[in-house]
Amino acid sequence: MAKARTFSPSWAICASLVLATAQIAKAWSSYPDTDVVVVSNNDLDSTNINRASALYLKSPTFTCAEAESACAALQETLLPPPSDYTGLTNANISSALVNPIYAGCSIFTPSSASLSNASDFNQQLPALCTNSAPLTRSNSSSTDISRQISLSTPSAGILTGYRDKFSWRFLGIKYATSTRFAPPVAVNVGEEEVRNTTAYGPICAQPPDADNGHLVWTNEDCLTLNVFSPVVNTGSVLDPTAPKLPVMFFIHGGGLNTGDSGPFPYNMTTSGYVGPSISNIYDGTNLVSYGGVVLVTINYRLTAFGWFNASNAALKDALMALEWVQDNIEAFGGDKTKVLIYGESAGGTMTRYLLGTNPKYTAGLFSAAVLESDFSASNPFYSPRLALNTSLGLAKTLNCTPESTTTFDSTIASCVAALPAADVALASYNLGISWDITIDGDYVLADIASSIRDGAYGRVPTIFASNQCEYCYFLPSTINPKNTSATVFTDNLGLFINSTDAALVANQTTLYPYDTAAPPAGGVISGAFFELAQFVTDYDVHCPNTYLASLMTNTTNPGNVYKVEFTIGLGSPLTPNPATCVGQVCHADELYFAFATAETDSLYQPLTPLQLETTREIIKRWTNLARNGTPNYSGASLVWPPYTGDNEVLIGSPDSVEAYRVAQCDFIEGQLGLVFGEL
Repeated sequence: MAKARTFSPSWAICASLVLATAQIAKAWSSYPDTDVVVVSNNDLDSTNINRASALYLKSPTFTCAEAESACAALQETLLPPPSDYTGLTNANISSALVNPIYAGCSIFTPSSASLSNASDFNQQLPALCTNSAPLTRSNSSSTDISRQISLSTPSAGILTGYRDKFSWRFLGIKYATSTRFAPPVAVNVGEEEVRNTTAYGPICAQPPDADNGHLVWTNEDCLTLNVFSPVVNTGSVLDPTAPKLPVMFFIHGGGLNTGDSGPFPYNMTTSGYVGPSISNIYDGTNLVSYGGVVLVTINYRLTAFGWFNASNAALKDALMALEWVQDNIEAFGGDKTKVLIYGESAGGTMTRYLLGTNPKYTAGLFSAAVLESDFSASNPFYSPRLALNTSLGLAKTLNCTPESTTTFDSTIASCVAALPAADVALASYNLGISWDITIDGDYVLADIASSIRDGAYGRVPTIFASNQCEYCYFLPSTINPKNTSATVFTDNLGLFINSTDAALVANQTTLYPYDTAAPPAGGVISGAFFELAQFVTDYDVHCPNTYLASLMTNTTNPGNVYKVEFTIGLGSPLTPNPATCVGQVCHADELYFAFATAETDSLYQPLTPLQLETTREIIKRWTNLARNGTPNYSGASLVWPPYTGDNEVLIGSPDSVEAYRVAQCDFIEGQLGLVFGEL
């Protein structure tokens, strides 16, 4: 790593000098020929009035006049002396510029010296400009996209994006086209083609749900992605030795049926009704500026459009988006050798599917993974027979074949392919179909547990994360959450397991004390209801994930696997259920910690000290996994041990390492069994 150098940047020389008589050595016709880094003292604290940012023009170096002109081309001015500029002092500019998350020791360090000699006008130095762009807000009536820049990429053309207070943003980048139920086709873009990427792409075709405004969406030309970065490489001559940022590749949730990578409307949180609102929970501006990473969020085909006819089309969409990252991410300052794949709920499931994909298709595409709330037992790997039977059931409902048909064929598939998207989406929704990946013998060779045992999967550093009461949200509304009778537990086990297994569970009153459990602290639900939610959380989420984590550790990926449980959370608009989630850590309640978007969504503001520290902690852990292959960052107060079966990390107050619900998982694995693939 190059040794740090001390310099007097252009703002220290020029800001207090009169430039009226200076000759401009170079006039910028559009944008300055330089990398542009958004440096900041963003500490994620919305109450900190001194949070600010500046634009660092890294190379080539500039004279005073050139620096002034370069800033003007970015609709900014030279940064005033620190004493005159709220938020950015000489000390914290220095701290930002030498921060390893941005560029390491090779970046310059400003000195406090100020030069006044007229001969210094022509000294060649990097420059610092103001950044007047506002912080992006989800509920703003309009988004300020005026501070734009055009970025040349190797295979995606010239992308026009914009910046906000803490990041560059390139939205709605189309990475592929699709024919229904067929593999995606990469978008062919000419080198000089200019593409507007200042708005999110269309929502993929899907049925109504809480995360899409309870509407039916029908657009199938929806394979787009979004890039957030503190850096753009706009210089005509790139420095191949310049440090690069790790990449976070996020896949949204929605049960593989619904969802989107952009904003969505909502009315409720666990705090109650908040009025017609917009959430953009996956906005990357705080994450990339605090964590020093590049964030990519993607859209992929959903419901039948992603899985019908055993096509695995959604998996192939994600693979093509990862290939796009390999081709283009360096233009955004990203390191294509350090790509962390992660997602929440169905996004966690998609991450597991990517891990389980035939390594010949994934080699070099990712280097680490985080699975947040993956329902690995509920979203198994299907045999072709089972997958095609599921498709046949949908085809019958759509009148593409008689009810008596027993074999799925290409004629039936062609009939479904020709129907309106809304008909297909609603039929799948009304049937309650669970679409899942197919073991096709090519992209997918076996279920995930078998692949782990064989070592034929993405063997990378991996975090399995879940929330304390995932199913506090999912239990059906027909169950009264305040009913204190023990029968709330026993009468409803049959909704999730067969009668034989239900009898076994009902006898485990030590593991699940539904007959004596008091209401959980801070909540409004009964003890028996809570124990039911805890059992299904263990059965569907927590224990299957601890099993897979242990399996990786004990077989083919020792020392590289971590298991985490969130015992605190922030209620997500994705899963608003005031009746059952008040006081509990429900499904998706870790997302505001992972993205630091409670602020941009204007919820839970200001955060408590614990909530703020947890947000910082999770971003440090996730981004360090991407950067260094371990969640244990320098200075961490708690070393996270690789998971071995009885040392789960509990994120709470304070964080701890415990044998969390080991007896429950031993019972479920030994007596009920865990299934990760179905024939």
